[in-house]
Amino acid sequence: MVKINKILWTTDGSKEAQEALNYAKVLAKAFNSEIVGLHVIKSIDKRFWGLIGERLDIEGLAEDASIKANWFNVFEGVQEELKREGLEFSFKVLSGAPHEKIIEVANEEKADFIIMGKRGLGLKGRMLIGSNTIKVLQRSQLPVLAVKSRREKTLPRIKKILVPFDVSEKFDSALRYAISLGKAFNGIISVIYVLELMSYPYEFPVKILNEIRGLHDDELKNKIAEIYSQEGNKVKIKHKVIESINPYLGIIRYAEDERPDLIVMNTHGRKGIKKLMLGSVAEKVIQEATCSILAIKPTK
Repeated sequence: MVKINKILWTTDGSKEAQEALNYAKVLAKAFNSEIVGLHVIKSIDKRFWGLIGERLDIEGLAEDASIKANWFNVFEGVQEELKREGLEFSFKVLSGAPHEKIIEVANEEKADFIIMGKRGLGLKGRMLIGSNTIKVLQRSQLPVLAVKSRREKTLPRIKKILVPFDVSEKFDSALRYAISLGKAFNGIISVIYVLELMSYPYEFPVKILNEIRGLHDDELKNKIAEIYSQEGNKVKIKHKVIESINPYLGIIRYAEDERPDLIVMNTHGRKGIKKLMLGSVAEKVIQEATCSILAIKPTK
Protein backbone atom coordinates (compact mmCIF):
# COMPACT_ATOMS: atom_id res chain seq x y z
CA MET A 1 0.00 0.00 0.00
CA VAL A 2 1.35 3.39 -1.01
CA LYS A 3 1.93 5.88 1.80
CA ILE A 4 1.32 9.57 1.11
CA ASN A 5 2.28 11.33 4.33
CA LYS A 6 3.05 14.72 2.81
CA ILE A 7 1.74 16.36 -0.36
CA LEU A 8 3.45 19.33 -2.02
CA TRP A 9 0.87 21.54 -3.74
CA THR A 10 2.38 24.14 -6.05
CA THR A 11 0.33 27.09 -7.24
CA ASP A 12 0.71 30.03 -9.58
CA GLY A 13 -2.82 31.32 -9.08
CA SER A 14 -4.27 29.66 -12.19
CA LYS A 15 -7.59 27.81 -12.25
CA GLU A 16 -5.81 24.50 -12.71
CA ALA A 17 -3.62 25.20 -9.68
CA GLN A 18 -6.79 25.81 -7.66
CA GLU A 19 -8.20 22.53 -8.96
CA ALA A 20 -4.91 20.92 -7.89
CA LEU A 21 -5.70 22.02 -4.33
CA ASN A 22 -9.03 20.17 -4.57
CA TYR A 23 -7.16 17.00 -5.54
CA ALA A 24 -4.75 17.59 -2.67
CA LYS A 25 -7.71 17.75 -0.28
CA VAL A 26 -9.21 14.51 -1.60
CA LEU A 27 -5.89 12.66 -1.34
CA ALA A 28 -5.04 14.13 2.07
CA LYS A 29 -8.35 12.95 3.50
CA ALA A 30 -7.91 9.45 2.05
CA PHE A 31 -4.28 9.02 3.13
CA ASN A 32 -4.25 11.24 6.25
CA SER A 33 -1.65 13.49 4.61
CA GLU A 34 -0.22 16.89 5.44
CA ILE A 35 -0.33 19.48 2.63
CA VAL A 36 2.50 21.93 1.98
CA GLY A 37 1.66 24.89 -0.27
CA LEU A 38 4.31 26.52 -2.45
CA HIS A 39 4.40 29.56 -4.69
CA VAL A 40 7.59 30.47 -6.53
CA ILE A 41 8.12 34.02 -7.75
CA LYS A 42 10.00 33.65 -11.00
CA SER A 43 13.17 35.71 -10.70
CA ILE A 44 14.91 37.39 -13.62
CA ASP A 45 18.51 36.34 -14.28
CA LYS A 46 20.74 38.66 -12.21
CA ARG A 47 23.09 39.12 -15.17
CA PHE A 48 20.44 41.36 -16.73
CA TRP A 49 20.14 43.63 -13.70
CA GLY A 50 23.63 45.04 -14.23
CA LEU A 51 22.68 46.00 -17.77
CA ILE A 52 19.34 47.53 -16.82
CA GLY A 53 20.53 49.50 -13.81
CA GLU A 54 20.58 49.55 -10.01
CA ARG A 55 17.34 51.50 -9.75
CA LEU A 56 15.36 48.78 -11.51
CA ASP A 57 17.03 46.21 -9.26
CA ILE A 58 15.67 48.00 -6.19
CA GLU A 59 12.23 48.31 -7.79
CA GLY A 60 12.32 44.61 -8.60
CA LEU A 61 13.10 43.72 -4.99
CA ALA A 62 10.25 45.92 -3.78
CA GLU A 63 7.86 44.25 -6.22
CA ASP A 64 8.99 40.80 -5.01
CA ALA A 65 8.25 41.84 -1.43
CA SER A 66 4.76 43.00 -2.42
CA ILE A 67 4.07 39.76 -4.30
CA LYS A 68 5.28 37.72 -1.33
CA ALA A 69 2.98 39.63 1.02
CA ASN A 70 0.01 38.96 -1.28
CA TRP A 71 0.82 35.24 -1.43
CA PHE A 72 1.17 35.04 2.34
CA ASN A 73 -2.39 36.39 2.57
CA VAL A 74 -3.60 33.83 0.01
CA PHE A 75 -1.97 30.93 1.83
CA GLU A 76 -3.21 32.07 5.23
CA GLY A 77 -6.73 31.98 3.80
CA VAL A 78 -6.15 28.45 2.50
CA GLN A 79 -4.73 27.47 5.88
CA GLU A 80 -7.91 28.60 7.64
CA GLU A 81 -10.08 26.78 5.09
CA LEU A 82 -8.19 23.50 5.44
CA LYS A 83 -8.09 23.80 9.22
CA ARG A 84 -11.90 23.84 9.22
CA GLU A 85 -11.79 20.63 7.17
CA GLY A 86 -9.43 18.99 9.65
CA LEU A 87 -6.38 19.11 7.37
CA GLU A 88 -2.87 20.17 8.30
CA PHE A 89 -1.36 22.86 6.06
CA SER A 90 1.86 24.85 5.92
CA PHE A 91 3.28 26.99 3.13
CA LYS A 92 6.31 28.66 1.57
CA VAL A 93 6.75 31.60 -0.79
CA LEU A 94 10.13 31.61 -2.53
CA SER A 95 11.93 33.29 -5.42
CA GLY A 96 13.81 31.49 -8.17
CA ALA A 97 13.29 29.15 -11.09
CA PRO A 98 9.90 27.48 -10.33
CA HIS A 99 10.79 23.93 -11.38
CA GLU A 100 14.07 24.03 -9.44
CA LYS A 101 12.43 25.35 -6.27
CA ILE A 102 9.63 22.80 -6.51
CA ILE A 103 12.13 19.93 -6.61
CA GLU A 104 14.20 21.55 -3.84
CA VAL A 105 11.23 22.02 -1.50
CA ALA A 106 9.92 18.52 -2.23
CA ASN A 107 13.27 17.13 -1.09
CA GLU A 108 13.55 19.42 1.95
CA GLU A 109 10.03 18.62 3.11
CA LYS A 110 10.44 14.91 2.34
CA ALA A 111 7.23 15.04 0.36
CA ASP A 112 5.75 11.86 -1.09
CA PHE A 113 3.71 13.48 -3.83
CA ILE A 114 3.66 16.65 -5.96
CA ILE A 115 0.44 18.19 -7.26
CA MET A 116 0.37 21.04 -9.77
CA GLY A 117 -1.76 22.40 -12.58
CA LYS A 118 -1.20 20.93 -16.02
CA ARG A 119 -1.13 24.43 -17.44
CA GLY A 120 -0.11 27.59 -15.64
CA LEU A 121 0.10 31.36 -15.80
CA GLY A 122 3.14 32.95 -17.38
CA LEU A 123 4.05 36.60 -17.85
CA LYS A 124 1.04 38.95 -17.72
CA GLY A 125 -1.29 36.05 -16.93
CA ARG A 126 -0.88 34.31 -20.29
CA MET A 127 -1.34 30.55 -20.38
CA LEU A 128 1.78 28.44 -20.69
CA ILE A 129 1.29 24.87 -21.81
CA GLY A 130 2.89 22.91 -19.04
CA SER A 131 6.38 24.45 -19.18
CA ASN A 132 7.12 24.12 -15.46
CA THR A 133 5.05 20.96 -15.15
CA ILE A 134 7.07 19.25 -17.87
CA LYS A 135 10.35 20.34 -16.25
CA VAL A 136 9.24 18.99 -12.88
CA LEU A 137 8.13 15.72 -14.49
CA GLN A 138 11.51 15.41 -16.17
CA ARG A 139 13.47 15.82 -12.94
CA SER A 140 11.27 14.62 -10.08
CA GLN A 141 11.79 11.25 -8.44
CA LEU A 142 8.33 11.60 -6.87
CA PRO A 143 4.91 10.93 -8.36
CA VAL A 144 3.61 14.13 -10.00
CA LEU A 145 -0.10 14.75 -10.48
CA ALA A 146 -0.68 17.16 -13.38
CA VAL A 147 -4.21 18.44 -12.84
CA LYS A 148 -6.68 19.40 -15.54
CA SER A 149 -9.43 21.80 -14.46
CA ARG A 150 -13.05 20.61 -14.54
CA ARG A 151 -16.36 22.37 -15.04
CA GLU A 152 -17.87 20.74 -11.97
CA LYS A 153 -17.64 22.72 -8.73
CA THR A 154 -17.69 19.62 -6.53
CA LEU A 155 -14.52 17.97 -5.26
CA PRO A 156 -12.95 15.61 -7.83
CA ARG A 157 -13.52 11.89 -7.56
CA ILE A 158 -10.99 9.16 -8.26
CA LYS A 159 -13.15 6.18 -9.20
CA LYS A 160 -12.25 5.32 -12.79
CA ILE A 161 -8.49 4.92 -13.19
CA LEU A 162 -6.81 4.24 -16.52
CA VAL A 163 -3.34 2.65 -16.64
CA PRO A 164 -1.54 2.39 -20.00
CA PHE A 165 0.77 -0.62 -19.73
CA ASP A 166 3.57 -1.88 -21.95
CA VAL A 167 4.03 -5.64 -21.68
CA SER A 168 7.49 -5.31 -23.25
CA GLU A 169 8.76 -3.22 -20.32
CA LYS A 170 9.77 -4.46 -16.87
CA PHE A 171 8.34 -1.41 -15.14
CA ASP A 172 5.04 -1.85 -13.31
CA SER A 173 5.24 1.12 -10.90
CA ALA A 174 2.20 2.88 -12.36
CA LEU A 175 -0.07 -0.15 -12.03
CA ARG A 176 1.01 -0.81 -8.45
CA TYR A 177 0.39 2.83 -7.55
CA ALA A 178 -3.00 2.75 -9.28
CA ILE A 179 -3.98 -0.31 -7.26
CA SER A 180 -3.26 1.59 -4.04
CA LEU A 181 -5.42 4.47 -5.23
CA GLY A 182 -8.12 2.03 -6.29
CA LYS A 183 -8.17 0.55 -2.80
CA ALA A 184 -8.30 3.98 -1.14
CA PHE A 185 -11.17 5.24 -3.29
CA ASN A 186 -12.96 1.96 -4.06
CA GLY A 187 -12.19 2.52 -7.71
CA ILE A 188 -12.10 0.47 -10.91
CA ILE A 189 -8.83 0.18 -12.81
CA SER A 190 -8.69 -0.23 -16.58
CA VAL A 191 -5.34 -1.48 -17.89
CA ILE A 192 -4.69 -1.11 -21.61
CA TYR A 193 -1.93 -2.15 -23.95
CA VAL A 194 -1.71 -0.36 -27.30
CA LEU A 195 -0.83 -2.59 -30.23
CA GLU A 196 1.09 -0.22 -32.50
CA LEU A 197 -0.12 -0.85 -36.06
CA MET A 198 2.69 1.24 -37.55
CA SER A 199 5.07 -1.52 -36.45
CA TYR A 200 3.53 -3.89 -39.01
CA PRO A 201 3.53 -3.57 -42.81
CA TYR A 202 0.29 -2.74 -44.61
CA GLU A 203 0.04 -6.20 -46.19
CA PHE A 204 0.56 -8.00 -42.86
CA PRO A 205 -1.96 -10.92 -42.62
CA VAL A 206 -4.94 -10.18 -40.38
CA LYS A 207 -4.87 -13.71 -38.98
CA ILE A 208 -1.31 -13.29 -37.68
CA LEU A 209 -2.14 -9.83 -36.34
CA ASN A 210 -5.03 -11.36 -34.39
CA GLU A 211 -2.68 -14.00 -33.01
CA ILE A 212 -0.24 -11.29 -31.92
CA ARG A 213 -3.09 -9.44 -30.24
CA GLY A 214 -4.03 -12.63 -28.41
CA LEU A 215 -0.46 -13.17 -27.22
CA HIS A 216 -0.28 -9.62 -25.88
CA ASP A 217 -3.64 -10.11 -24.18
CA ASP A 218 -2.32 -13.23 -22.43
CA GLU A 219 0.87 -11.41 -21.40
CA LEU A 220 -1.14 -8.52 -20.03
CA LYS A 221 -3.53 -10.81 -18.17
CA ASN A 222 -0.66 -12.78 -16.61
CA LYS A 223 1.21 -9.65 -15.55
CA ILE A 224 -1.88 -8.18 -13.94
CA ALA A 225 -2.55 -11.46 -12.12
CA GLU A 226 1.01 -11.48 -10.78
CA ILE A 227 0.81 -7.91 -9.46
CA TYR A 228 -2.75 -8.45 -8.24
CA SER A 229 -1.66 -11.38 -6.07
CA GLN A 230 1.19 -9.33 -4.59
CA GLU A 231 -0.80 -6.15 -3.95
CA GLY A 232 -4.01 -7.77 -2.77
CA ASN A 233 -7.31 -8.37 -4.52
CA LYS A 234 -9.43 -5.62 -3.00
CA VAL A 235 -9.84 -3.64 -6.20
CA LYS A 236 -11.52 -4.41 -9.52
CA ILE A 237 -9.17 -4.54 -12.54
CA LYS A 238 -10.13 -5.03 -16.17
CA HIS A 239 -7.79 -5.11 -19.16
CA LYS A 240 -7.88 -4.66 -22.90
CA VAL A 241 -5.51 -4.73 -25.88
CA ILE A 242 -6.40 -1.92 -28.28
CA GLU A 243 -5.06 -1.00 -31.71
CA SER A 244 -3.77 2.37 -32.88
CA ILE A 245 -1.21 3.82 -35.25
CA ASN A 246 0.85 4.77 -32.18
CA PRO A 247 0.59 4.41 -28.37
CA TYR A 248 -0.09 8.09 -27.68
CA LEU A 249 -3.14 8.30 -29.95
CA GLY A 250 -4.45 4.99 -28.68
CA ILE A 251 -4.33 6.16 -25.07
CA ILE A 252 -5.91 9.55 -25.85
CA ARG A 253 -8.77 8.07 -27.87
CA TYR A 254 -9.48 5.37 -25.31
CA ALA A 255 -9.57 8.02 -22.57
CA GLU A 256 -11.95 10.17 -24.63
CA ASP A 257 -14.32 7.23 -25.02
CA GLU A 258 -14.13 5.86 -21.47
CA ARG A 259 -13.75 9.22 -19.63
CA PRO A 260 -11.56 8.09 -16.70
CA ASP A 261 -11.17 10.34 -13.67
CA LEU A 262 -7.42 9.83 -13.71
CA ILE A 263 -4.69 8.37 -15.91
CA VAL A 264 -1.74 6.80 -14.09
CA MET A 265 1.32 6.10 -16.22
CA ASN A 266 5.09 5.74 -16.06
CA THR A 267 7.08 8.78 -17.16
CA HIS A 268 9.41 6.68 -19.32
CA GLY A 269 8.03 4.62 -22.14
CA ARG A 270 9.33 2.39 -24.87
CA LYS A 271 12.68 2.41 -26.63
CA GLY A 272 14.92 3.30 -23.69
CA ILE A 273 14.42 6.95 -22.82
CA LYS A 274 17.34 8.67 -21.07
CA LYS A 275 17.07 9.21 -17.31
CA LEU A 276 16.45 12.98 -17.35
CA MET A 277 14.00 12.92 -20.24
CA LEU A 278 10.27 12.53 -20.10
CA GLY A 279 9.13 9.72 -22.35
CA SER A 280 7.63 11.07 -25.57
CA VAL A 281 4.41 9.07 -25.15
CA ALA A 282 3.93 10.28 -21.57
CA GLU A 283 4.59 13.91 -22.52
CA LYS A 284 2.09 13.84 -25.38
CA VAL A 285 -0.58 12.20 -23.22
CA ILE A 286 -0.02 14.79 -20.47
CA GLN A 287 -0.37 17.61 -23.00
CA GLU A 288 -3.47 16.27 -24.77
CA ALA A 289 -5.52 14.26 -22.25
CA THR A 290 -8.79 15.78 -21.11
CA CYS A 291 -8.37 14.44 -17.56
CA SER A 292 -5.68 14.70 -14.89
CA ILE A 293 -2.52 12.60 -15.19
CA LEU A 294 -0.47 10.98 -12.44
CA ALA A 295 3.06 10.37 -13.73
CA ILE A 296 5.18 7.82 -11.89
CA LYS A 297 8.95 7.49 -12.06
CA PRO A 298 9.40 3.85 -13.12
CA THR A 299 11.15 1.43 -10.79
CA LYS A 300 11.70 -2.26 -11.39
